[in-house]
Amino acid sequence: MRKRLLQTMPLISLLLFLWAWLYLEKLALGLSFFLLIPISGMLLTGNIRKRIVETIPFLSLMVFLWIGFSTDIWHPTWVVFFAIPIASIVFERNFEPRKLVSLAVTVTYVTLGLMYDAWHPEWIMFLLIPIINSLFFPKKNAYFTVEKESFNMFRRVIIDEDDKDQ
Repeated sequence: MRKRLLQTMPLISLLLFLWAWLYLEKLALGLSFFLLIPISGMLLTGNIRKRIVETIPFLSLMVFLWIGFSTDIWHPTWVVFFAIPIASIVFERNFEPRKLVSLAVTVTYVTLGLMYDAWHPEWIMFLLIPIINSLFFPKKNAYFTVEKESFNMFRRVIIDEDDKDQ
């Protein structure tokens, strides 16, 4: 059944596109139905947890586009994109402190924005994420790694060549 559904999804998307375009007269909404093709491919293959995490970005985009094009309400609808990191944390069961810092700052930003209608310049608080993560939860060799063998080769080529020139 999965294979048949995967094979027919382009036709299903085309049908929904034509319905939205011809009957509802909403071309942009109809075009968004073509996102069902990659989503069906992700949902119907692989591990269930991995499938959900991989599909959430497309589903968030589809919900955002459907609500935006059908109701012309774009502003609070962008909140659906917060489902992407939340799904990653929940379904991968990866509660790293670095991810939780990002989640906490984001929840604080959205809460302040919704309660006090304070979106700008409060977005600056997102700079707290790399600051807190760098200070309290650093990754080893986060910026670069130097292997001892490659450094010795660099020394041999550059420094020894300079000694011969003198």
